[in-house]
Amino acid sequence: SIFMRLAPGDSMTWIYHIPANHMGGTFFYHPHLHHATAAQVGGGAAGMIIVEDPKGSVPKYVEQMEEKILVLSAIDFQLQSDIEAQGMGNFFWQTKSKTTAILANGVHQPKVTLQQGKWYRFRMLFSAIEMLLQMTNRGSAMCSTKLLAKDGIWLEVSPRDLTGTGKFTKPIPIQLGPANRADIAIACTCPSPGLGCYSEFYSLQNCTDETLALEASE
Repeated sequence: SIFMRLAPGDSMTWIYHIPANHMGGTFFYHPHLHHATAAQVGGGAAGMIIVEDPKGSVPKYVEQMEEKILVLSAIDFQLQSDIEAQGMGNFFWQTKSKTTAILANGVHQPKVTLQQGKWYRFRMLFSAIEMLLQMTNRGSAMCSTKLLAKDGIWLEVSPRDLTGTGKFTKPIPIQLGPANRADIAIACTCPSPGLGCYSEFYSLQNCTDETLALEASE
């Protein structure tokens, strides 16, 4: 019900019965109380629902991939404060901060350990208000990145290579708008295992030169 309210600190369990013919995929849920949706979702009240793929419906190599979940929450403090003011609220977001933070599973810049040479399926969800996320990965590790599905729907031709190598084939950014999801396959190798290595997802919005270069190439 869009009129149901839970006070701070209260909890309730909802049980949803997914139809047997519902396609598998990565999906999104969030509270939908009228006049408070943007304030709540923009503050991080959202999550991922995974409907498992029916056995045999996806390639065997995908079925065997270990999965990693990334719920990316963009919290724009100034926007949230403005929304609160417009709604004549006086409880949340009483701040003058202009910070925008992107959290992964509620954590700032968490680390995920991967086994060298092993393929992983990253299920990504972007929860935000009025924001577009363009990101790619970089680092000392050599990684192959492939797009499998968007918004819970498999690509017509999958996987789609996002890696890019060399001067004329730059990495293709992962683009996510509010509530968008992406299933990404990633495998990395470390050129110098003894020294250790890393790969990180980073936002192109914070790298102006790279963003302009990508726009110029389109």
